[in-house]
Amino acid sequence: MPYIEQSFNLQSINGISEKQMEIHLKLYAGYVKNVNDISTKIDELREDTGKNLIAISELTRRYAFEWNGMRLHELYFSNLGGKDEAIEGELANLITKQFSSIEAWKKEIKAIAMMRGTGWALLVLDQSTNTLKNIWISDHEVGHLAGCDVLFALDVWEHAYLIDYIPAQRTDYIDAVLANIHWATVENRFMK
Repeated sequence: MPYIEQSFNLQSINGISEKQMEIHLKLYAGYVKNVNDISTKIDELREDTGKNLIAISELTRRYAFEWNGMRLHELYFSNLGGKDEAIEGELANLITKQFSSIEAWKKEIKAIAMMRGTGWALLVLDQSTNTLKNIWISDHEVGHLAGCDVLFALDVWEHAYLIDYIPAQRTDYIDAVLANIHWATVENRFMK
């Protein structure tokens, strides 16, 4: 079954232009296409697994990059659209308990997002201990904590902001994302 591109309500994101979003969404569409293409190719190669084992192995390795690229972008785009809204509820309580305040959490996630290099800054939930962690992942498939659920995703690859900001203005892009968090979406991920 092929994966279908999701649509997102991304009009009027303060600090991130519609042109930037349009280009970023095209990149996301490429991940969806690649996931579908690789899936089809692996299915074809399975007809003779012995003969095609190396090709299947390499396509499977590549699949993780494309799959996580697709899913992380879906998380990122869907957690945008808030208008500097306040966070309330159980997630807000847990963030405050673990990080001392929402502002302290934002300061930490911003510091992680400012690390040199490209990747993602994520807020994840370890359900086995009911603890939150801010993490950095390189590429899309390197650095995930097994068993943790992604609650908030911040894309800090340059493609996410280069139309609106030069690399030296990365902090301005991060501030724009943090001012546009759709907390209800993040809270729903937490409550699942």
